[in-house]
Amino acid sequence: MSGELHDRVVVITGAGGGIGGACVRHMLAAGAEVVGADLDVTTSDLPHDSEHLRLTKVDLLDPSGAQAMIDFALDQFGRVDVLVNNAGVAPVRDSFLTTSDEDWALTLDLNLMGYVRASRAAITAMRRHGNGSLVHIASEAARMPNPRLPDYSVSKAAILMLSKVLAAEFTPEGIRSNVVSPAFIRSPIYDRPGGIADSLAAEFGVDKETALAKYVELNNIPVGRLGTVDEVAGIVVYLASTRASFVSGANFCIDGGVTPVV
Repeated sequence: MSGELHDRVVVITGAGGGIGGACVRHMLAAGAEVVGADLDVTTSDLPHDSEHLRLTKVDLLDPSGAQAMIDFALDQFGRVDVLVNNAGVAPVRDSFLTTSDEDWALTLDLNLMGYVRASRAAITAMRRHGNGSLVHIASEAARMPNPRLPDYSVSKAAILMLSKVLAAEFTPEGIRSNVVSPAFIRSPIYDRPGGIADSLAAEFGVDKETALAKYVELNNIPVGRLGTVDEVAGIVVYLASTRASFVSGANFCIDGGVTPVV
C-alpha cells in the first residue's frame, strides 16, 4: 500500500539481486527510506535516481561489514526500522560427500552468520527507539532439502531457528522477526544467459518458455506457474509494516503450494 512505510528506514542486503531489487522497489513505493547493500550495487534494475535510496557496497563475509552497513544507514537517515536479510549464495554440489569443510564454512558464513551479524547490528540500532522488524529470506529448501544443495539447505533451515530465537527475545521490546521462504521464483537466475531456462531448453530440446512450462509440470507446482520476485517483495513489505504488528516468529512460504506440512 502506497505510503504505509512513510519515514521508515529499511536496510536490504543483497539489494542488487532479483528478490533484493524487488524489495528495494516495493519499499520505495511504500514510502520508505531505503539503504540497499550489496557487493555490487551498480545493477541497472535499481532506481538509482531516487532521493529516498542510498546504496552501499558491503561484504557480509567481513565480520565488520554488517556494522558498517548499519552505521551507514544511521549516518544517512538517523535510524533503522526494518532489516531485510537477503544476501546469500546457493552453490550447486555434486554430492554431500564431495562438499568440503571449506565449502560448508563459506556457505554458512554468508548465509547464516551474515544474517546473524546484520541482525545484531540492526537490533542494537532498533532498540534506541523501541521497535523494528526483521525479515529474513530463507527458502523452501529449509524444509524440502535439495541433495544438490546440501550446505545451502542446512543454512536456510538454520534461518528458521534464528528467526524464532530473535522473536522470542526481542518481540517483547517491539522488535519482530519473521521469515519469508520462496520457492520456484522466476528471478534472474532463470533468465540470465546460461541460466536455468537455457539449461532446461537444452535438456528438453525446446524453446525457453516451453521448457519452463514443462519444468513447472514436472515439479507439480499447484498454482501452475513460477512465482515472481514482486510477489515475494509484497509479503516482505507486509511484514515490515504495522499491518503485521501481531506477527512474529512466523514463516511465510511463497511456493505456489509446493511445500508440504512438515
